[in-house]
Amino acid sequence: MSKKIYIISNMTKSGSEEVLERVESIAEREGYETKAFSDPIEVFALCAETAPECIVSIGGDGTILSAISSAVNSGLPVDTPILGVNLGHIGFFSETSIDGFAEALRSVKNGSYRIESASMLKAVLDDGMEFVCLNDFMIAKKGFSSVSHVEVSIDGCSMGMINGDGIIISSSTGSTGYSISAGGPVVAPKLDVMLITPVCPHSLTARPVVASFDSTVRVVTRSDCVLHSDGTQLMSLPENTSLTVTKAEQKVSFIRIGERNVFKLIREKLA
Repeated sequence: MSKKIYIISNMTKSGSEEVLERVESIAEREGYETKAFSDPIEVFALCAETAPECIVSIGGDGTILSAISSAVNSGLPVDTPILGVNLGHIGFFSETSIDGFAEALRSVKNGSYRIESASMLKAVLDDGMEFVCLNDFMIAKKGFSSVSHVEVSIDGCSMGMINGDGIIISSSTGSTGYSISAGGPVVAPKLDVMLITPVCPHSLTARPVVASFDSTVRVVTRSDCVLHSDGTQLMSLPENTSLTVTKAEQKVSFIRIGERNVFKLIREKLA
């Protein structure tokens, strides 16, 4: 019986149709049965019923983030290993280009790979509404010319009021996302932490903070704000809205072939 591979393809990317055809051809040549999807909810729902060898994601980091976010916030498990084929500019999550896909798939077939688990974050509003993300949540100012005012505490210890463009609460995985652009630190591999990074703060005393991943970060908006998750706007947060951010139960699994040097990736991809 042939093994299965499910494919998520971002068809808005230039050349995606050609890459999808090549991925399917290579996988089938290696003895895999393939099924392609454009709707991530559909593919993760099917994974819950019939587990494939892996999910191949064709696109960029945004494709993977969007797929995971859509699935996990629909209540679906996201533990099927993901092998990213990069068509984007950055590609931190991806493991190979289309030119290296055949070799990568042979490594998967031969068991010459490892699984990298990435922790996720959960935001809970006081009304019980929940969201889960892989990279980061951002509580941002509502308008271009406005200022956000948010009170932040970590495990009950107040960081005070942070005034500026907003704050980013990110996972270790998200340290190389929006947080690094806002001046947040890079987190070394295998270190699970939570980062609280002010965005363009109006005070030089508002600095990035690294907290335990078991911490509870509480945010109270003292102005009208907007909540973003992995780059997607979720909802407005009226003044005096409170929410907590903690670790999520879910984790995401990525297929890794060979060693990854995150510091080298930053130099190469963010140069």
